[in-house]
Amino acid sequence: MSATVTIEIPASSEGLVRQLLALHEELGALALSAADGTVLEACEAAVLSKGRELTQSILAQAVARRVTAAEKKGARFGRVCAGGPSATAARRPAGS
Repeated sequence: MSATVTIEIPASSEGLVRQLLALHEELGALALSAADGTVLEACEAAVLSKGRELTQSILAQAVARRVTAAEKKGARFGRVCAGGPSATAARRPAGS
């Protein structure tokens, strides 16, 4: 059995760490099982596909945290000055 290390991480990061470890193990197994001369290509294809999924997951979580934080703050209210009618209306032609 290989040596293990215990680390403390936020509970919210557990899924990410598990995904990274699974990818690491998958790449190790793929490297051992790929045919001679195809190891790099096989591992690169796997890491691109799985890495894209992992990146999308991380981005989705980051956006969700931002949305949750914004919802907790509530809507921003403030004064907004609108221009008068002359500032927004088009001028009429002189011949009308």
